[in-house]
Amino acid sequence: MLFSMHVVENLGNNEVIVEEGLAKIIIPNPEKYKRPDGVLEPAWFPVFYNPLMKLNRDLTILVVRESFKSGFFIEALGGTGVRGVRLAVEAGLDGIINDVDPLAYRYIRRNIRLNKLEDKVYPYMHEANSLLNNFTFTGIVVDYLDIDPYGSPIPYIDSAVKPLGKKSLLGVTATDTGPLTCSHPAKMLRRYGVRCVDTDFSKELGLRVLIYNLVFRAAGQDVALKPIMSYNYKYYYRVFFASERRARSAFRILDECRGYIWFCSDNYDRKIIREPVLIERNCKHQHVIGPLWICRLGDKEFIDKISRVTDPLYSEATSLARKLIDEIDIDQPYFRYDKLFGYHKKNMPPIDVFIKKLKELGYKATRTHFDPRGVKTNASILEIHKIISSWTS
Repeated sequence: MLFSMHVVENLGNNEVIVEEGLAKIIIPNPEKYKRPDGVLEPAWFPVFYNPLMKLNRDLTILVVRESFKSGFFIEALGGTGVRGVRLAVEAGLDGIINDVDPLAYRYIRRNIRLNKLEDKVYPYMHEANSLLNNFTFTGIVVDYLDIDPYGSPIPYIDSAVKPLGKKSLLGVTATDTGPLTCSHPAKMLRRYGVRCVDTDFSKELGLRVLIYNLVFRAAGQDVALKPIMSYNYKYYYRVFFASERRARSAFRILDECRGYIWFCSDNYDRKIIREPVLIERNCKHQHVIGPLWICRLGDKEFIDKISRVTDPLYSEATSLARKLIDEIDIDQPYFRYDKLFGYHKKNMPPIDVFIKKLKELGYKATRTHFDPRGVKTNASILEIHKIISSWTS
């Protein structure tokens, strides 16, 4: 992976200060942790800092600023503390940055001091679940809580919802895209309770499975989670939830948004269904995938507000938000454009030409952020096959 970092000072002790957003962060010198091919490997850092996650952190700032003028946050898995420091500097929140690793705790303390946040942000060194479970009894209202683990967030979600206020925000990252996209079917079943099926929309499938599992586990503690923004980027998923501590709301969301995807691997047909039933007799190889999230993957009005931020500091984040707006109204999982034309043994026109044709026929259609070869549309598979079969170059 190639990364770019704005190094503002070399401290001369195998450490540098980098600038991210409006914050300055001390990190181990990245020159010391490159592979033989010269590519930086964040996993080799003695304290984890991933510059590729800048987009993730930029969106965190925008989501929190849109939701709160002030408030209290917990960053449960802090690493160098970059996200928490930025929340204090750029969003004006007070809070806690935690990490169980003593070396990470040292970096967190120094980065709080470097940004003059000693009166706003407090370093903790606890196992994340222990901190969150114990914090439930402090009486302090948590407005925003962030879970950004290495791998799956499932080990943390039960304790993460406990300290949330009556109405709060929760940000969750998952980097276990292998299981979620069915590259590791056994892990998908163990971790998320879903049997894998080979589909052409695996990246969207992974996000819907992740959201459902998080919502389901929170509902067990009478906390309703509703995704206001979610996306897939490179090797991770990210979901921002609005939370409400109310049993009735938790039941309603789960009742409305728990479902399945019926998929025919013969002709790539797919339908969102509420119950696990087979629905097409003329399909030899049909599958029911789930349970998973069948409602919208975000709040269009909220994402639109994020997309309208004009500060160039967040240009990449607002660009992604604009892409999400275009596809948020289409619940049907995306189609792989190349597979559909391959099915018909036809040469592919430019993808934008195909999307334009769908729109001319009265359908919603757009590219998707999930896959450069993907098309989101509300056209049925029968209509799409009809269009492609009659396509002339």
